[in-house]
This record gives sequence, C-alpha cells and structure tokens, in this order.
Amino acid sequence: MTSKLYIIATPLGNLGDITLRAIETFNTLDVFFAEDSREFQKLLLALKISIEGKRIYSYASHNLKEATESAIQLLSEGKSVGLVTDRGTPAISDPGAQLAQRAHLENIPVIPVPGVSSLTTLISVCGLSSSEFEFIGFIPSQDKQRNLLWENLAKRGIPAVFFESPKRIRETVTELKKTFPKGSLFIGREMTKKFEEYRWFNLDSIVPDSLQEIGEYAIVLVPGEKETVSDLDQEISVRLASDKDWAKHVAARLGVASSDVYNALQKKKHR
Repeated sequence: MTSKLYIIATPLGNLGDITLRAIETFNTLDVFFAEDSREFQKLLLALKISIEGKRIYSYASHNLKEATESAIQLLSEGKSVGLVTDRGTPAISDPGAQLAQRAHLENIPVIPVPGVSSLTTLISVCGLSSSEFEFIGFIPSQDKQRNLLWENLAKRGIPAVFFESPKRIRETVTELKKTFPKGSLFIGREMTKKFEEYRWFNLDSIVPDSLQEIGEYAIVLVPGEKETVSDLDQEISVRLASDKDWAKHVAARLGVASSDVYNALQKKKHR
C-alpha cells in the first residue's frame, strides 16, 4: 500500500468541531508528527482513541529540518504519516509547509483532512463584504519590521487578517490607531472556547488598555479610506513652496534638471 502524508485539522478549542474523518484517520494511522506531542495525546484521549502502539514525534519550529527528514524517511519506508498542530490546520501560520513541500518533491501523496482554521473561522463571522484580503499570520515582533508591515498595508489599502498574542495586543492596537486613524478592526478572541468574543471597533475610538491580555487574538484590519489631496490643494502647496522645491516640481513635469529650472527662476527674479 502506497504511503501517504495526511495533513489533519484539529479543533481550535471546542472538541465538538473535530470531523468524523479526522477521528477515522487518528484511529487508522500509527505514526504522527505533532507540534506538541503532549497536546496531541490529550486530544486522542479526549476522543477516546487509544495511544497504545502509536508513535508520536515532535514537529515544531525548533526542529523542523530534522523532523522533516525523519518523516520523509518513514514515508519512504512505506509508513503513512499524520501531521497535526496544536489547534487548527497545519501549515497555516503553524508548522507543516516544509514537510508537505518535501513530500511533493519525493512524489509522496499529500492528503488533506480538512477542518477548522482560525483564518476561515474569523472571516466567516466578521461580515466582511470584500472578497479580497491579505493574510499576514503572526505579525513580527521587531519594531522595524512591524512599521514596514503597516506601511505596506496602508499602501495596498485592502483588509488584512493577522494573529497577535495577548501580551502585545495593546501595543499593536496603539500602533494601528496612529497608522490607520480612519480604519476599523474586527477582533476575535478565544475563538470557539467558553469565553469567545467577537467585536468590531473603529480605530479612532478604541481604547487599547480596555482589551484583555488573555487568550489568543485573531484580527481583521480594514485600513479605511486614504486621505486624498485635491488638485487645487496640490497647486497651492507648490505655489507656497520654496524656490528649490518649486524647481524640483517643475523639473519633474518637464523632464529637465531641477538646477536648470532653479537657475532660470533666479535670473528672472533678479532682472
């Protein structure tokens, strides 16, 4: 029987969201790679699936290269392998893409066992009418990278979906208030769990310190309309600019050197 790699989605928090096919796959397979083996064992026990005889290996951010090679080796020996993350669908902001890519290169069938995803869960309830959005995943922690991300999102002007930790949510929302004053946020917190929360906010009125620093956050950012400058305002700004700035503006329109324009202006002014 040909070995296969199964990419298996697991619940975000509510055990009732597990699929019948996922349960069947858990019962059938003997080899698994999990983001956290202890969390996966808890899931199997909660589903009343025996872990006896099952081999569960770690597949996390700290050992991706080694774990990928180990999984490919087992697949090449004829063993079918299941891949899971702690919650949701593997390879969507969680480990998995590297293993799936290697399996394709080795001509090993990669089979999805679809189910819950934080991304689709959030989009399904926010009521976003636009069919176009950008998925960011977990946003960077370094200030320089974050600022560059906000700048790029402002230029594109389309909704963006990303995840943020409760420890940084207030800092992040404070940054968003400054960058997107006309924007809005849809926030999902503790999705599918007992104290789940979903709410729209206008960025000009949201109070960052009111956000609870408990539970993972999934966020839809709608940048809002860009402020536009009218042609008249632009002409007035050019008229009030310094001679050098005016010369640069005219030179760009005429396709000539700004120094030539500036020098010509000075000659005219001092006749």
